[in-house]
Amino acid sequence: MGSTNKDLQNRVEYYANLSYTITVVQRDDGHGTYYLARVIELPGLMMTGDTAAEAIANLESVKREWMATYLKLGNKMSEPLHYRRYSGKVILRMPPSLHEKLVQTAELEGVSFNQYMVFALSMSAGRDEVLIKERKASYKK
Repeated sequence: MGSTNKDLQNRVEYYANLSYTITVVQRDDGHGTYYLARVIELPGLMMTGDTAAEAIANLESVKREWMATYLKLGNKMSEPLHYRRYSGKVILRMPPSLHEKLVQTAELEGVSFNQYMVFALSMSAGRDEVLIKERKASYKK
């Protein structure tokens, strides 16, 4: 049993030292503003705080215990997103009416459907990136 505990501790330390993606969002529940920090790759690992820094510190303080419990329950721990390999190919299902509208828009723009989809997704991802940078800047104030 001692080696099982040691094995669990080693696994927890391994995962705890990986650089997971932490997001922080400001919330207002009607009783006041607070910050919610969470690890994208580890659903359920989240904490709150009065400031963004406090929420992250609270998350870090429970991370190892959360990971140990998660592993004890037989769950497979995810690797950080940036460790994964991406092929650039995506199979996407959508309603036929949306597919038709997107093809029509691509035709109007004079580009292939694939080019239009890459453009539309890039615009959306870029907008999200700007919003994330704006949030980070407001947390530093």
